[in-house]
Amino acid sequence: MAEFSDRPMPPPPPEDQYWGFFPAKYTSRYLESCVDDHVYNGQSIRDRILFSTPVDGVREEEDGQWVITSQEACLLRAKKLIDATGMTSQPHIPQIPGQETFQGYTIHHKTFGRSTFLKDNAKQNVVVLGGAKSAADVAYASAKAGKSVSWIIRRTGNGPAAFFAPEPISKRYANSNEGFYNRFMASFLPSPFGSKGLLARLLHGTWFGRKYLMNLWNGFDKGLRALMDYGRIEGQEHGFANLEPDTPIFWQNDSSGVSTRPDFLSTIATKVQIYRRDVDRLNSHSVVLAPKDPEDDELTLPADVLVYCTGWDPVSYLFSSEEAERLGLTIPAPESDPKVQSHWQGLETDADRRVLSDFPYLGEPPPYLKLEPTHTPFRLYKAIAPVNGGSNHSIVFLGKMVVGNNFRTAEAQALWAVAYLDGRVDVSESAMQADVAMTVAWNRRRYLNKGQLGSWFYFDVVGYADMLLEQLKLSSHRRKGWFRDLMDPCLADDFRDLAAEYKARYGA
Repeated sequence: MAEFSDRPMPPPPPEDQYWGFFPAKYTSRYLESCVDDHVYNGQSIRDRILFSTPVDGVREEEDGQWVITSQEACLLRAKKLIDATGMTSQPHIPQIPGQETFQGYTIHHKTFGRSTFLKDNAKQNVVVLGGAKSAADVAYASAKAGKSVSWIIRRTGNGPAAFFAPEPISKRYANSNEGFYNRFMASFLPSPFGSKGLLARLLHGTWFGRKYLMNLWNGFDKGLRALMDYGRIEGQEHGFANLEPDTPIFWQNDSSGVSTRPDFLSTIATKVQIYRRDVDRLNSHSVVLAPKDPEDDELTLPADVLVYCTGWDPVSYLFSSEEAERLGLTIPAPESDPKVQSHWQGLETDADRRVLSDFPYLGEPPPYLKLEPTHTPFRLYKAIAPVNGGSNHSIVFLGKMVVGNNFRTAEAQALWAVAYLDGRVDVSESAMQADVAMTVAWNRRRYLNKGQLGSWFYFDVVGYADMLLEQLKLSSHRRKGWFRDLMDPCLADDFRDLAAEYKARYGA
Protein backbone atom coordinates (compact mmCIF):
# COMPACT_ATOMS: atom_id res chain seq x y z
CA MET A 1 0.00 0.00 0.00
CA ALA A 2 3.03 2.28 0.41
CA GLU A 3 3.67 2.94 -3.27
CA PHE A 4 2.36 4.72 -6.34
CA SER A 5 0.37 3.00 -9.04
CA ASP A 6 2.79 3.70 -11.90
CA ARG A 7 5.89 2.41 -10.14
CA PRO A 8 5.74 -0.62 -7.84
CA MET A 9 8.02 -0.43 -4.84
CA PRO A 10 10.71 -3.13 -4.72
CA PRO A 11 9.91 -5.28 -1.66
CA PRO A 12 12.35 -4.89 1.23
CA PRO A 13 14.25 -8.04 2.24
CA PRO A 14 12.17 -10.49 4.30
CA GLU A 15 14.31 -10.00 7.40
CA ASP A 16 13.31 -6.32 7.43
CA GLN A 17 9.59 -7.01 7.10
CA TYR A 18 7.02 -7.81 9.75
CA TRP A 19 3.60 -8.61 8.30
CA GLY A 20 4.46 -6.33 5.38
CA PHE A 21 5.58 -3.42 7.53
CA PHE A 22 9.18 -2.23 7.15
CA PRO A 23 11.58 0.57 8.18
CA ALA A 24 11.05 4.04 6.72
CA LYS A 25 14.42 4.00 4.98
CA TYR A 26 12.94 1.82 2.22
CA THR A 27 10.18 4.34 1.58
CA SER A 28 12.77 7.13 1.46
CA ARG A 29 14.80 5.22 -1.14
CA TYR A 30 11.65 4.56 -3.16
CA LEU A 31 10.67 8.24 -3.19
CA GLU A 32 14.24 9.22 -4.15
CA SER A 33 14.05 6.89 -7.12
CA CYS A 34 10.62 8.21 -8.12
CA VAL A 35 11.88 11.76 -8.59
CA ASP A 36 14.60 10.45 -10.91
CA ASP A 37 12.55 7.90 -12.85
CA HIS A 38 9.67 10.21 -13.75
CA VAL A 39 10.86 12.20 -16.76
CA TYR A 40 8.65 14.62 -18.71
CA ASN A 41 9.82 16.62 -21.75
CA GLY A 42 13.38 15.61 -21.04
CA GLN A 43 13.36 16.72 -17.40
CA SER A 44 13.02 14.53 -14.33
CA ILE A 45 11.10 15.65 -11.27
CA ARG A 46 14.43 16.17 -9.53
CA ASP A 47 15.55 18.50 -12.34
CA ARG A 48 12.51 20.66 -11.65
CA ILE A 49 13.11 21.04 -7.91
CA LEU A 50 14.76 24.22 -6.60
CA PHE A 51 16.73 22.92 -3.63
CA SER A 52 17.89 25.13 -0.74
CA THR A 53 15.35 27.76 -1.79
CA PRO A 54 13.06 28.66 1.11
CA VAL A 55 9.75 30.24 0.10
CA ASP A 56 8.72 32.99 2.50
CA GLY A 57 5.54 34.28 0.88
CA VAL A 58 2.80 33.75 -1.69
CA ARG A 59 0.37 36.41 -2.87
CA GLU A 60 -2.16 36.84 -5.64
CA GLU A 61 -1.73 39.83 -7.94
CA GLU A 62 -4.55 41.85 -9.47
CA ASP A 63 -4.03 40.10 -12.80
CA GLY A 64 -4.81 36.77 -11.10
CA GLN A 65 -1.25 35.48 -11.17
CA TRP A 66 0.45 34.10 -8.09
CA VAL A 67 3.79 35.51 -6.98
CA ILE A 68 6.11 33.27 -4.99
CA THR A 69 8.82 35.08 -3.04
CA SER A 70 12.09 33.92 -1.54
CA GLN A 71 13.97 36.21 0.83
CA GLU A 72 11.32 38.81 -0.04
CA ALA A 73 12.29 38.81 -3.73
CA CYS A 74 10.14 37.47 -6.55
CA LEU A 75 11.18 33.92 -7.31
CA LEU A 76 8.41 32.77 -9.65
CA ARG A 77 5.13 33.93 -11.15
CA ALA A 78 2.42 31.44 -12.06
CA LYS A 79 -1.11 31.40 -13.45
CA LYS A 80 -1.75 28.10 -11.68
CA LEU A 81 -0.35 27.15 -8.28
CA ILE A 82 -0.31 23.83 -6.42
CA ASP A 83 0.56 24.21 -2.74
CA ALA A 84 1.74 20.75 -1.68
CA THR A 85 3.28 21.74 1.66
CA GLY A 86 0.82 19.45 3.42
CA MET A 87 0.43 19.20 7.18
CA THR A 88 3.95 18.17 8.19
CA SER A 89 6.17 21.07 7.17
CA GLN A 90 6.29 23.13 10.34
CA PRO A 91 7.03 21.31 13.63
CA HIS A 92 4.93 22.26 16.64
CA ILE A 93 7.09 22.92 19.70
CA PRO A 94 5.01 23.61 22.82
CA GLN A 95 6.04 26.48 25.03
CA ILE A 96 7.39 25.15 28.33
CA PRO A 97 8.77 27.33 31.14
CA GLY A 98 12.56 27.06 31.35
CA GLN A 99 13.14 26.04 27.72
CA GLU A 100 15.81 28.70 27.36
CA THR A 101 17.76 27.22 30.30
CA PHE A 102 17.77 23.61 29.05
CA GLN A 103 21.30 22.63 28.02
CA GLY A 104 20.62 19.15 26.70
CA TYR A 105 20.18 18.10 23.07
CA THR A 106 16.73 19.02 21.71
CA ILE A 107 15.05 17.85 18.50
CA HIS A 108 11.61 17.45 16.98
CA HIS A 109 10.71 13.99 15.69
CA LYS A 110 10.85 15.43 12.16
CA THR A 111 14.65 15.23 12.30
CA PHE A 112 14.93 12.09 14.43
CA GLY A 113 15.93 9.97 11.42
CA ARG A 114 18.95 12.20 10.77
CA SER A 115 20.01 12.58 14.39
CA THR A 116 22.99 10.71 15.85
CA PHE A 117 22.31 10.80 19.57
CA LEU A 118 21.47 7.09 19.68
CA LYS A 119 25.16 6.41 18.97
CA ASP A 120 26.44 9.02 21.43
CA ASN A 121 27.47 7.38 24.72
CA ALA A 122 27.51 10.77 26.45
CA LYS A 123 23.75 11.07 25.92
CA GLN A 124 22.12 8.35 28.01
CA ASN A 125 18.93 9.88 29.41
CA VAL A 126 16.30 10.38 26.71
CA VAL A 127 12.97 12.07 27.43
CA VAL A 128 10.20 11.77 24.83
CA LEU A 129 7.21 14.14 24.84
CA GLY A 130 3.98 13.22 23.04
CA GLY A 131 1.34 10.52 22.86
CA ALA A 132 1.16 9.49 19.19
CA LYS A 133 2.83 6.67 17.26
CA SER A 134 5.86 8.85 16.48
CA ALA A 135 6.58 9.07 20.23
CA ALA A 136 6.30 5.29 20.52
CA ASP A 137 8.74 4.83 17.62
CA VAL A 138 11.30 7.18 19.18
CA ALA A 139 10.92 5.55 22.60
CA TYR A 140 11.32 2.08 21.08
CA ALA A 141 14.40 3.02 19.02
CA SER A 142 16.01 4.73 22.02
CA ALA A 143 15.38 1.74 24.28
CA LYS A 144 16.81 -0.65 21.67
CA ALA A 145 19.93 1.55 21.58
CA GLY A 146 20.39 1.00 25.31
CA LYS A 147 19.28 4.44 26.48
CA SER A 148 17.40 5.21 29.68
CA VAL A 149 14.04 6.34 28.28
CA SER A 150 11.28 8.37 29.92
CA TRP A 151 8.13 8.84 27.84
CA ILE A 152 5.76 11.63 28.94
CA ILE A 153 2.14 11.86 27.78
CA ARG A 154 0.40 14.90 29.20
CA ARG A 155 -2.79 14.51 31.18
CA THR A 156 -4.36 17.60 29.60
CA GLY A 157 -4.25 16.27 26.03
CA ASN A 158 -5.99 13.60 23.97
CA GLY A 159 -4.12 10.73 25.57
CA PRO A 160 -1.97 7.96 24.09
CA ALA A 161 -2.39 6.43 20.65
CA ALA A 162 -4.24 3.17 20.21
CA PHE A 163 -2.20 0.30 18.79
CA PHE A 164 -3.42 -2.16 16.20
CA ALA A 165 -1.98 -5.62 15.83
CA PRO A 166 -0.18 -6.15 12.48
CA GLU A 167 -1.82 -9.51 11.76
CA PRO A 168 -4.71 -9.59 9.26
CA ILE A 169 -8.24 -10.59 10.21
CA SER A 170 -8.41 -12.96 7.23
CA LYS A 171 -6.05 -14.79 4.86
CA ARG A 172 -7.48 -12.56 2.14
CA TYR A 173 -5.27 -9.77 3.44
CA ALA A 174 -1.51 -9.47 3.94
CA ASN A 175 -1.79 -7.45 7.16
CA SER A 176 -4.17 -5.43 9.30
CA ASN A 177 -3.86 -2.37 7.04
CA GLU A 178 -5.16 -4.32 4.06
CA GLY A 179 -7.87 -5.77 6.29
CA PHE A 180 -9.04 -2.29 7.19
CA TYR A 181 -8.65 -0.35 3.93
CA ASN A 182 -11.31 -1.99 1.79
CA ARG A 183 -14.87 -1.02 0.91
CA PHE A 184 -16.40 -3.59 3.22
CA MET A 185 -14.78 -1.99 6.26
CA ALA A 186 -15.46 1.48 4.86
CA SER A 187 -19.17 0.60 5.06
CA PHE A 188 -18.82 0.49 8.86
CA LEU A 189 -17.63 4.09 9.02
CA PRO A 190 -20.01 7.06 9.46
CA SER A 191 -18.67 9.00 6.49
CA PRO A 192 -20.25 11.64 4.23
CA PHE A 193 -17.98 10.74 1.32
CA GLY A 194 -19.18 9.16 -1.90
CA SER A 195 -22.23 7.11 -2.75
CA LYS A 196 -23.43 4.58 -0.18
CA GLY A 197 -23.86 0.90 -0.93
CA LEU A 198 -26.63 -1.30 0.43
CA LEU A 199 -24.57 -2.44 3.43
CA ALA A 200 -23.74 1.12 4.47
CA ARG A 201 -27.38 2.18 4.13
CA LEU A 202 -28.50 -0.71 6.35
CA LEU A 203 -25.83 -0.06 8.97
CA HIS A 204 -26.30 3.69 9.27
CA GLY A 205 -29.87 4.18 8.10
CA THR A 206 -31.74 1.78 10.40
CA TRP A 207 -32.07 1.54 14.17
CA PHE A 208 -31.02 -2.11 14.17
CA GLY A 209 -28.05 -1.40 11.90
CA ARG A 210 -26.78 1.42 14.10
CA LYS A 211 -27.10 -0.68 17.24
CA TYR A 212 -25.28 -3.57 15.59
CA LEU A 213 -22.60 -1.19 14.29
CA MET A 214 -21.76 0.34 17.66
CA ASN A 215 -21.86 -3.04 19.42
CA LEU A 216 -19.38 -4.29 16.83
CA TRP A 217 -17.04 -1.34 17.33
CA ASN A 218 -17.27 -1.65 21.12
CA GLY A 219 -16.44 -5.33 20.88
CA PHE A 220 -13.50 -4.55 18.62
CA ASP A 221 -12.24 -1.96 21.09
CA LYS A 222 -12.44 -4.39 24.01
CA GLY A 223 -10.69 -7.09 22.01
CA LEU A 224 -7.92 -4.71 21.00
CA ARG A 225 -7.34 -3.59 24.59
CA ALA A 226 -7.19 -7.21 25.71
CA LEU A 227 -4.71 -8.03 22.95
CA MET A 228 -2.45 -5.11 23.89
CA ASP A 229 -2.58 -6.27 27.54
CA TYR A 230 -1.92 -2.86 29.09
CA GLY A 231 -1.95 -4.40 32.56
CA ARG A 232 0.77 -6.96 31.75
CA ILE A 233 2.88 -7.89 34.76
CA GLU A 234 6.26 -7.06 33.20
CA GLY A 235 5.11 -3.52 32.40
CA GLN A 236 3.59 -2.60 35.74
CA GLU A 237 6.70 -1.04 37.26
CA HIS A 238 7.29 0.95 34.09
CA GLY A 239 3.80 2.44 33.85
CA PHE A 240 2.80 0.50 30.72
CA ALA A 241 -0.87 0.84 31.74
CA ASN A 242 -0.50 4.58 31.05
CA LEU A 243 -0.60 3.71 27.34
CA GLU A 244 -4.23 2.63 27.45
CA PRO A 245 -6.26 5.02 25.24
CA ASP A 246 -8.66 7.44 26.91
CA THR A 247 -11.43 6.91 24.35
CA PRO A 248 -12.65 3.92 22.27
CA ILE A 249 -10.83 3.29 18.99
CA PHE A 250 -13.96 4.16 16.97
CA TRP A 251 -13.60 7.85 17.83
CA GLN A 252 -9.91 8.13 16.89
CA ASN A 253 -9.55 10.98 19.36
CA ASP A 254 -6.07 9.89 20.37
CA SER A 255 -4.59 8.77 17.04
CA SER A 256 -3.50 5.19 16.34
CA GLY A 257 -0.65 3.11 14.98
CA VAL A 258 0.43 -0.45 14.28
CA SER A 259 2.79 -2.51 16.39
CA THR A 260 5.35 -2.87 13.59
CA ARG A 261 8.00 -5.02 15.27
CA PRO A 262 7.72 -8.41 17.00
CA ASP A 263 9.19 -6.94 20.18
CA PHE A 264 7.69 -3.45 19.85
CA LEU A 265 5.30 -3.52 22.80
CA SER A 266 7.39 -5.82 24.98
CA THR A 267 10.41 -3.53 24.61
CA ILE A 268 8.37 -0.48 25.58
CA ALA A 269 6.76 -2.36 28.49
CA THR A 270 10.08 -3.43 30.00
CA LYS A 271 12.58 -0.74 28.97
CA VAL A 272 10.62 2.54 28.83
CA GLN A 273 9.29 4.44 31.84
CA ILE A 274 5.90 5.91 30.91
CA TYR A 275 4.26 8.87 32.65
CA ARG A 276 0.81 10.46 32.30
CA ARG A 277 1.68 13.85 33.75
CA ASP A 278 2.01 17.41 32.55
CA VAL A 279 5.42 19.03 32.20
CA ASP A 280 5.84 21.84 34.72
CA ARG A 281 9.20 23.22 33.56
CA LEU A 282 12.64 22.45 32.21
CA ASN A 283 15.88 22.86 34.13
CA SER A 284 19.37 22.82 32.70
CA HIS A 285 19.58 19.02 32.50
CA SER A 286 16.17 17.77 33.60
CA VAL A 287 12.45 17.78 32.97
CA VAL A 288 10.20 18.51 35.92
CA LEU A 289 6.74 16.93 35.93
CA ALA A 290 3.81 18.58 37.70
CA PRO A 291 2.11 16.70 40.55
CA LYS A 292 -0.72 14.40 39.46
CA ASP A 293 -2.77 15.48 42.45
CA PRO A 294 -2.46 18.35 44.96
CA GLU A 295 -1.05 15.99 47.61
CA ASP A 296 1.59 14.58 45.23
CA ASP A 297 5.11 15.90 44.73
CA GLU A 298 6.60 17.04 41.47
CA LEU A 299 8.92 14.60 39.74
CA THR A 300 12.32 15.43 38.23
CA LEU A 301 13.64 13.35 35.32
CA PRO A 302 17.26 13.61 34.14
CA ALA A 303 17.46 14.56 30.48
CA ASP A 304 20.45 14.58 28.14
CA VAL A 305 18.10 14.48 25.15
CA LEU A 306 14.60 15.91 24.78
CA VAL A 307 12.60 14.73 21.76
CA TYR A 308 9.45 16.65 20.93
CA CYS A 309 6.98 14.21 19.33
CA THR A 310 4.38 16.93 19.54
CA GLY A 311 2.97 17.10 16.05
CA TRP A 312 2.81 19.93 13.58
CA ASP A 313 1.81 23.56 13.32
CA PRO A 314 -1.14 23.54 10.86
CA VAL A 315 -0.79 27.20 9.88
CA SER A 316 0.74 28.08 6.51
CA TYR A 317 2.95 31.12 6.98
CA LEU A 318 3.27 31.60 3.23
CA PHE A 319 0.03 33.62 3.24
CA SER A 320 -1.18 36.52 5.34
CA SER A 321 -3.87 35.57 7.84
CA GLU A 322 -6.48 37.47 5.82
CA GLU A 323 -5.53 35.70 2.58
CA ALA A 324 -5.26 32.31 4.29
CA GLU A 325 -8.76 32.64 5.72
CA ARG A 326 -10.13 33.71 2.34
CA LEU A 327 -8.57 30.66 0.71
CA GLY A 328 -9.93 28.27 3.36
CA LEU A 329 -6.74 27.59 5.32
CA THR A 330 -6.57 27.41 9.09
CA ILE A 331 -5.39 30.42 11.08
CA PRO A 332 -5.14 31.14 14.82
CA ALA A 333 -8.67 31.74 16.09
CA PRO A 334 -8.00 35.26 17.48
CA GLU A 335 -6.94 36.40 13.98
CA SER A 336 -10.19 35.36 12.33
CA ASP A 337 -12.62 37.93 10.94
CA PRO A 338 -15.80 37.83 13.09
CA LYS A 339 -17.96 38.30 10.00
CA VAL A 340 -16.39 35.28 8.36
CA GLN A 341 -16.89 33.19 11.47
CA SER A 342 -20.52 34.30 11.78
CA HIS A 343 -21.17 33.32 8.17
CA TRP A 344 -19.71 29.85 8.60
CA GLN A 345 -21.29 29.29 12.00
CA GLY A 346 -24.74 29.50 10.44
CA LEU A 347 -23.84 27.05 7.68
CA GLU A 348 -22.13 24.64 10.05
CA THR A 349 -25.01 24.69 12.53
CA ASP A 350 -27.37 23.60 9.76
CA ALA A 351 -24.86 20.99 8.60
CA ASP A 352 -24.51 19.66 12.14
CA ARG A 353 -28.22 18.88 12.23
CA ARG A 354 -27.84 16.89 9.00
CA VAL A 355 -24.85 15.01 10.42
CA LEU A 356 -26.83 13.95 13.49
CA SER A 357 -29.78 13.01 11.32
CA ASP A 358 -27.58 10.75 9.18
CA PHE A 359 -25.49 9.41 12.07
CA PRO A 360 -27.42 9.86 15.36
CA TYR A 361 -24.84 7.97 17.43
CA LEU A 362 -22.26 10.69 16.74
CA GLY A 363 -24.28 12.82 19.14
CA GLU A 364 -23.41 10.43 21.98
CA PRO A 365 -19.62 10.50 22.32
CA PRO A 366 -17.86 8.87 25.28
CA PRO A 367 -16.57 11.02 28.16
CA TYR A 368 -13.43 12.87 27.06
CA LEU A 369 -11.44 15.98 27.88
CA LYS A 370 -12.84 18.52 25.44
CA LEU A 371 -10.17 20.99 24.38
CA GLU A 372 -10.96 24.54 23.33
CA PRO A 373 -10.16 25.07 19.62
CA THR A 374 -7.13 27.29 19.08
CA HIS A 375 -7.48 27.59 15.29
CA THR A 376 -10.21 27.99 12.72
CA PRO A 377 -10.93 24.81 10.76
CA PHE A 378 -9.74 24.20 7.23
CA ARG A 379 -12.55 25.14 4.86
CA LEU A 380 -11.37 23.76 1.53
CA TYR A 381 -13.77 22.18 -0.94
CA LYS A 382 -13.04 18.45 -0.97
CA ALA A 383 -10.08 19.38 1.28
CA ILE A 384 -8.34 20.78 -1.81
CA ALA A 385 -9.87 23.91 -3.38
CA PRO A 386 -10.80 27.38 -2.10
CA VAL A 387 -14.47 28.29 -1.90
CA ASN A 388 -14.37 32.07 -1.59
CA GLY A 389 -12.52 33.80 -4.39
CA GLY A 390 -11.60 30.48 -5.95
CA SER A 391 -13.77 30.82 -9.05
CA ASN A 392 -10.75 31.35 -11.29
CA HIS A 393 -9.56 27.81 -10.56
CA SER A 394 -5.98 29.00 -10.11
CA ILE A 395 -4.84 27.43 -6.84
CA VAL A 396 -5.21 24.11 -5.00
CA PHE A 397 -3.84 22.69 -1.76
CA LEU A 398 -2.71 19.08 -1.50
CA GLY A 399 -2.19 17.08 1.67
CA LYS A 400 -4.03 19.47 4.00
CA MET A 401 -5.48 16.53 5.89
CA VAL A 402 -4.44 13.65 8.13
CA VAL A 403 -5.13 10.20 6.69
CA GLY A 404 -4.01 6.64 7.28
CA ASN A 405 -2.52 6.17 3.80
CA ASN A 406 -0.97 9.18 2.12
CA PHE A 407 -0.03 7.39 -1.10
CA ARG A 408 -3.59 6.59 -2.15
CA THR A 409 -4.86 9.99 -1.10
CA ALA A 410 -2.03 11.78 -2.92
CA GLU A 411 -2.81 10.09 -6.25
CA ALA A 412 -6.55 10.75 -6.00
CA GLN A 413 -6.00 14.37 -4.94
CA ALA A 414 -3.46 15.00 -7.72
CA LEU A 415 -5.86 13.86 -10.44
CA TRP A 416 -8.78 15.81 -8.97
CA ALA A 417 -6.57 18.90 -8.63
CA VAL A 418 -5.59 18.75 -12.30
CA ALA A 419 -9.26 18.54 -13.26
CA TYR A 420 -10.09 21.49 -11.00
CA LEU A 421 -7.27 23.67 -12.33
CA ASP A 422 -8.41 22.88 -15.87
CA GLY A 423 -11.94 24.03 -15.03
CA ARG A 424 -13.46 20.55 -15.20
CA VAL A 425 -14.92 20.67 -11.71
CA ASP A 426 -17.88 23.00 -12.12
CA VAL A 427 -19.72 23.55 -8.85
CA SER A 428 -21.51 26.67 -7.62
CA GLU A 429 -20.03 28.57 -4.71
CA SER A 430 -23.13 27.93 -2.57
CA ALA A 431 -22.87 24.17 -3.19
CA MET A 432 -19.18 24.25 -2.34
CA GLN A 433 -19.87 26.10 0.89
CA ALA A 434 -22.56 23.62 1.88
CA ASP A 435 -20.16 20.74 1.20
CA VAL A 436 -17.40 22.36 3.26
CA ALA A 437 -19.79 23.07 6.15
CA MET A 438 -20.92 19.45 6.11
CA THR A 439 -17.33 18.20 6.21
CA VAL A 440 -16.38 20.50 9.08
CA ALA A 441 -19.50 19.65 11.11
CA TRP A 442 -19.02 15.93 10.48
CA ASN A 443 -15.33 16.10 11.41
CA ARG A 444 -16.10 17.72 14.76
CA ARG A 445 -18.69 15.09 15.63
CA ARG A 446 -16.79 12.13 14.21
CA TYR A 447 -13.29 12.72 15.60
CA LEU A 448 -13.93 14.94 18.65
CA ASN A 449 -10.84 17.05 19.46
CA LYS A 450 -8.94 15.70 16.47
CA GLY A 451 -11.77 16.83 14.22
CA GLN A 452 -11.77 20.47 15.33
CA LEU A 453 -9.51 21.45 12.43
CA GLY A 454 -11.83 19.81 9.91
CA SER A 455 -8.88 17.91 8.44
CA TRP A 456 -8.81 14.58 10.33
CA PHE A 457 -9.85 11.85 7.89
CA TYR A 458 -7.76 9.08 9.41
CA PHE A 459 -10.09 6.12 8.86
CA ASP A 460 -11.68 7.50 5.68
CA VAL A 461 -9.01 6.93 3.03
CA VAL A 462 -11.11 4.62 0.86
CA GLY A 463 -14.32 6.65 0.93
CA TYR A 464 -12.52 9.95 0.40
CA ALA A 465 -10.54 8.73 -2.63
CA ASP A 466 -13.64 7.10 -4.13
CA MET A 467 -15.55 10.35 -3.71
CA LEU A 468 -12.96 12.39 -5.63
CA LEU A 469 -12.80 9.91 -8.49
CA GLU A 470 -16.58 9.50 -8.57
CA GLN A 471 -16.96 13.26 -9.02
CA LEU A 472 -14.64 13.02 -12.04
CA LYS A 473 -16.78 10.16 -13.40
CA LEU A 474 -13.85 7.73 -13.31
CA SER A 475 -14.31 4.05 -12.49
CA SER A 476 -11.28 2.03 -13.62
CA HIS A 477 -10.08 1.80 -10.00
CA ARG A 478 -13.10 -0.33 -9.04
CA ARG A 479 -12.80 -4.13 -9.07
CA LYS A 480 -14.73 -6.37 -11.43
CA GLY A 481 -17.61 -8.07 -9.64
CA TRP A 482 -19.42 -6.69 -6.61
CA PHE A 483 -17.86 -9.12 -4.12
CA ARG A 484 -14.26 -8.40 -5.05
CA ASP A 485 -15.00 -4.66 -5.23
CA LEU A 486 -16.41 -4.85 -1.71
CA MET A 487 -13.90 -7.18 -0.07
CA ASP A 488 -10.53 -6.82 -1.83
CA PRO A 489 -7.95 -4.50 -0.26
CA CYS A 490 -7.59 -1.11 -1.91
CA LEU A 491 -4.05 -1.17 -3.29
CA ALA A 492 -1.93 1.19 -5.35
CA ASP A 493 -2.31 -0.99 -8.44
CA ASP A 494 -6.04 -0.12 -8.49
CA PHE A 495 -5.11 3.31 -9.87
CA ARG A 496 -2.84 2.14 -12.69
CA ASP A 497 -5.35 2.94 -15.47
CA LEU A 498 -6.79 6.17 -14.07
CA ALA A 499 -4.53 8.54 -16.00
CA ALA A 500 -5.41 6.87 -19.31
CA GLU A 501 -9.11 6.86 -18.41
CA TYR A 502 -8.93 10.54 -17.50
CA LYS A 503 -7.24 11.44 -20.79
CA ALA A 504 -9.78 9.43 -22.76
CA ARG A 505 -12.63 11.29 -21.07
CA TYR A 506 -11.22 14.80 -20.91
CA GLY A 507 -8.30 14.89 -23.35
CA ALA A 508 -4.59 15.23 -22.57
